[in-house]
Amino acid sequence: MRGNNILVWFRTDLRIGDNPALTRGMADAAAAGGAVIGVFAVSSQQWARHDWAGVRVGFVLRTLRELSAGLGKVGVPLLIVESARFSGVPKVLLDLAAKHSCGAVYYNREHELNETRRDAAVDAACVRAGGKSIGFLDQVLVNPAEVRTGEGKVYTVFTPFRRALYKIIEERGGVGVGPSPKKQAATGIASSRVPESVDGFEPHVRDAAALWPAGEAEARGRLRAFAATRISRYEDDRNNPAIDGTSSLSPYLAVGALSIRQCAAAAVEANRGRLGGEGGAATWMSELAWREFYRHIMVGFPRVCMHRAFKPETERLKWSENEEHFAAWCAGRTGVPIVDAGMRCLAAMGWMHNRVRMIAAMYLVKDLFIDWRRGELWFMRHLIDGDLGNNNGGWQWSASTGTDAAPYFRIFNPASQSRTCDPSGEYIRRWVPELVGLEGGAKGPIHDPGALPPLARAGLEYPEPIVDHARARERTIGAFRAL
Repeated sequence: MRGNNILVWFRTDLRIGDNPALTRGMADAAAAGGAVIGVFAVSSQQWARHDWAGVRVGFVLRTLRELSAGLGKVGVPLLIVESARFSGVPKVLLDLAAKHSCGAVYYNREHELNETRRDAAVDAACVRAGGKSIGFLDQVLVNPAEVRTGEGKVYTVFTPFRRALYKIIEERGGVGVGPSPKKQAATGIASSRVPESVDGFEPHVRDAAALWPAGEAEARGRLRAFAATRISRYEDDRNNPAIDGTSSLSPYLAVGALSIRQCAAAAVEANRGRLGGEGGAATWMSELAWREFYRHIMVGFPRVCMHRAFKPETERLKWSENEEHFAAWCAGRTGVPIVDAGMRCLAAMGWMHNRVRMIAAMYLVKDLFIDWRRGELWFMRHLIDGDLGNNNGGWQWSASTGTDAAPYFRIFNPASQSRTCDPSGEYIRRWVPELVGLEGGAKGPIHDPGALPPLARAGLEYPEPIVDHARARERTIGAFRAL
């Protein structure tokens, strides 16, 4: 590897602003009389092994097109290369570096186990070739190695983790958002055409491009709108799936069209300069801290990246293998309206409201007693915002197999959850039209049509509940106690 140019390797950081690898790369290249060349590797087989959804791949490709256009305005070409598996990435990058006189590869670190192994292989290959590679901190607010208990251990309980995280951020003077890079001279290298699709990833969501416009500008616009209009009510509105009370930024964070620092800075600004406290902005900041927590857990306990429970003893649970129950859950035909609404929303939009994710996940694990890993897999294969840390952390929380998870005896009653979170039944009516004529409210049958008299149910083309919640709860508690 020889030359004054620098190869900036994009992965889940598909933006120009507040991009540490890109900004530092352009500064270092300019100082050496060189330029930055951007690269993105399409790794179709690896994405399939990681259960990426077709709607997520489509979103990545649309975001890449926006990124390429933006990079063109600052003089950076974006090259699209292919390496079906991560194992082939080092050679692909080194070949590209040799072709374009790049003496270094810059990238932003990822924290999943396979990704860290891939990056270590790239680092080693660059050194062997006489060059260098540098990884920058990007996906987290604080380096996981720096957030430790008094005994030097990884935090496994969220609340003390959040206190420690906030303390470090405050000691550093707050959340810092990096600058946008300056324009470089034209390289004469043409950007690659971003493919329209990737074989093996068929989008299951109609009008995904209209539902989820891609790119950094869209992400920033959504963040500004949320901070200006809805963040103040976030604490009150976030659990109601029928209203637009959340940020809807998770897909943009998942592909890196927006950085965690940009989000945290917006929360702090809306909270009058504070990280913690009460109110909507503080609550949203706490949700960002949960995202951070699960990434730190991946680093400290990499087994969670490999389909393993955080609590090893729960591996002994003998889960149900009732395929009819699992199929009903996947199809949104369980006879539990709030669960079915969420699953049908997932199929139609590639996204589900976070509170409904919790309800649907706990129903699969605690009512149907089906292995949480099957639900985790189903979500990943359908979510536009599929993210290993968040998805695994959420599923293990619901299953009581994870760190700081819900106690095994804490089991949501889905009808009660529905009455609390969707009191009018509006969300259910949107996604379960069979129940559109039923009343909502505290005692409304739309939350639990299985309790209706037989004659009243006769006209509904909607299934009976596939399990009895009370009996299912007893079975699940018994199984956990037996451990």
